[in-house]
Amino acid sequence: MRTLDTTLLYGQPHTASIADDTATCEGRDGRNWSLLLIFGSMTIGVLAAFFWLASALLSFVSAAEPMAFSIYCMDHIDECPTKGPRFVRYSAPLMQLVSKVQTQVNGAIIPRRETVDVWSADVSSGDCDDYVMTKRRRLIRAGVPATAMRVVVGRRFGESHVVLVVKTDRGEIVLDNLRRTAYLR
Repeated sequence: MRTLDTTLLYGQPHTASIADDTATCEGRDGRNWSLLLIFGSMTIGVLAAFFWLASALLSFVSAAEPMAFSIYCMDHIDECPTKGPRFVRYSAPLMQLVSKVQTQVNGAIIPRRETVDVWSADVSSGDCDDYVMTKRRRLIRAGVPATAMRVVVGRRFGESHVVLVVKTDRGEIVLDNLRRTAYLR
């Protein structure tokens, strides 16, 4: 049996005895610290795994499209391709197009709370998701790839709110029905 002074590890005098394949860690007070070390290590491992899993799930949820958007895409499959460019090149003509669509759609749709939330495009009245889908459809028809646009759900004034984002090589252009103009962020 060998003994090892572990004072530097614990900050107080301890002795570790190593015999065959087992090790005990006993302080001068006679307490066996081995179980504490084992359970402490296990607890840290479990907590690390939990936080890793939680962060992975949160990143998946935030990256997922809203369910209502997925339902919309099932009815309008031609507007929801999965392959294509993930961003477009920023230019003055692109910003002019986006600004024009922002202004036209914001002026054309009358804001209305829906009792049943159905995402639609080209409507005369609706809530934020109807503005988003109308803007998205107009931009697609003008040549902006659908794969370079994202529907983003957030919270505004304590309620869910949806905006359209066009991804460019210089940042994201945000189209929000609560703002007069589109903006680059």
